[in-house]
Amino acid sequence: MTVASLLPAWGATAQTSYQPAFLSAAEFGVLETFTEILIPSDETPGAREARVAQYIDFVLNNAGEYASEVQRDWRKALDWLMAANFGSLSAAEKLALVEQMASPKHGGFATFRLIKQMTVFAFYTSKAGLIDNLEYKGNAYLTEFPGCAHPEHRKV
Repeated sequence: MTVASLLPAWGATAQTSYQPAFLSAAEFGVLETFTEILIPSDETPGAREARVAQYIDFVLNNAGEYASEVQRDWRKALDWLMAANFGSLSAAEKLALVEQMASPKHGGFATFRLIKQMTVFAFYTSKAGLIDNLEYKGNAYLTEFPGCAHPEHRKV
């Protein structure tokens, strides 16, 4: 069971009417855009379909009691993005900034790394990431094992 599975079922309306609990509306919009740049929607689901930003907000909101340093680190990262005016940049400028932040020499690298780590975790533990994207079939087993067909591996 993932934390994402504890959240209520999300339809299209629930996704658009989500009210962040830890982040401000502006911070949430910035985070949502950033995660969609990291894992865009194409022929497979992306961060939007996996509701990555909602998951991150949920985790951050509930981290205060046991891991206040998590909230502190995220507050610092979001402050960095807000100071960089990420929300007011054009789509091309946002992409360029994210690409620059991916360099360890960039001043926003810690922010990039923090957001990327949580985005990847949230995405690949969601239905959209694990089942729809990776096509995970669950705890299945083979009823028959055909073995290797390479002739060089038939030698005992």
